[in-house]
Amino acid sequence: MLDSLKALADPHRQNILRLLARQEMGACEIIQAIGLAQPTIAHHLKILKQAGLISSQKEGKFVFYTLNKDELKGFQDQVHRFLEEISCFSCAQTKPSLLRQNPDLCAELGCIPEVCETEILVGNKEVKETGGN
Repeated sequence: MLDSLKALADPHRQNILRLLARQEMGACEIIQAIGLAQPTIAHHLKILKQAGLISSQKEGKFVFYTLNKDELKGFQDQVHRFLEEISCFSCAQTKPSLLRQNPDLCAELGCIPEVCETEILVGNKEVKETGGN
């Protein structure tokens, strides 16, 4: 699943998959449709193929690319199961942290207390100190 997620993380590879969802294509057709250089398209196709999301078939001097629908269906099933597992819609309430019940837990686990007292933020924002309770 991880290789598929990494492959899907790039917008150009997403576009390639959208194209291949409509029809099989040769690399030159993909290059024309996406507007990237041949080495870049070749790199993206390699990643998609390694992840098992596309298949290739050589016919004469041409290579044709198609979606690997069986692999995509398996990936979809894996993602669905994972999301069902973590969503826990049937859970009444999230269990409270053991740290909430035992404020000395960080020290007992050998962590630096500041780690438990720091809010981790995404992006270029500063780390916010919560001050602990």
